[in-house]
Amino acid sequence: MAIRNVGIKATTAVTGFISALLPGYFGSLGARAFLKPRPNTSRRHWAEAFSGFERREISVDGLQVPFWVKGKGPLVLLVHGWERDHFAMGGFVAPLLDAGYRVAALDLPGHGEADGESAPLPLLARSITEIASALKQPCTVIAHSIGAAMTALATEAYGLKPDCVVLICAPRGAEDYALAQARRQGLSERALHQMVRQINQALGEPLERYRVDRALDSMTAPILLVHAADDAIVPLSDAQENLRASSAHSLWLSSGGHNRILADRLMIDNVLTWLNSPVPMPTRVVETTTAHG
Repeated sequence: MAIRNVGIKATTAVTGFISALLPGYFGSLGARAFLKPRPNTSRRHWAEAFSGFERREISVDGLQVPFWVKGKGPLVLLVHGWERDHFAMGGFVAPLLDAGYRVAALDLPGHGEADGESAPLPLLARSITEIASALKQPCTVIAHSIGAAMTALATEAYGLKPDCVVLICAPRGAEDYALAQARRQGLSERALHQMVRQINQALGEPLERYRVDRALDSMTAPILLVHAADDAIVPLSDAQENLRASSAHSLWLSSGGHNRILADRLMIDNVLTWLNSPVPMPTRVVETTTAHG
């Protein structure tokens, strides 16, 4: 493990040096990584979670966006994060069904079984709204990472009106997320500047426009923010800023990282408790019960 960490640090340092010399080239690589998700190669922990679900599709901007539905009762829509798919939210499925909820989940454009090679943010947000509309039932949304950010954008700009929302590891804004991902790869500040400029050009508006904290400030539905203190992708400070900007309730975990948190059964149980009665939660869960590494 120590040797691997040294190797990662060395590669990051080299990337930083070269990207400072070639900021335009490395900036374009960073922009492409933000706009065009790579295929999901993560381990699929809940391969059987969606067995028995009905698969449906809708068209959004000419792209086929699939979603899966099962159960009867109040509806919960599960929204995955960047470079993941609906299976990433599988840890919620059995607990929600057992609690009497109807469960739906989608693959965002450019992810999983959905059409598209690129995933511009407005398209993601519109897809969430249109799936919710296609289900023809008021819904709660449980969303992770960029999926959480785009859920907030969907409520702000695209007419999504959820009964309540649970946002797990939500960044303060899309620009924060893009910069954090690029810094983890070692891009220099000069390359980061070029990356943001190119993303702005691709979107046709400033990336800074996509701010979760601002969207939460205007949201009227009950909100629960869930975050782990050791999240290396989206720092806890982002969640704290989102909390200060809104009337949200919070659930901070001592550990769980950015993706492992989705396997934490204690977190899932606390979310279900909150869904049954959206009231303030403890500010921190000291012990966690993550099932997968």
